[in-house]
Amino acid sequence: MIKMFDKINIVDLAVIIGLVAALILAIFYNQNELAMSIASGLLGYIGGNIKTAVTKKENEK
Repeated sequence: MIKMFDKINIVDLAVIIGLVAALILAIFYNQNELAMSIASGLLGYIGGNIKTAVTKKENEK
């Protein structure tokens, strides 16, 4: 069960937390365009990290 979480990358976690905080603030202050940009950037960042993690895992096997 713990093997699902091999390592927690502190830098990725900090970036994701920062982007989520910025997204919440942009929504709170009614900055719709900024919120949309942050949300798309957040999704792209997470998607890129997942793709990189899967590629690295396949190369280790």
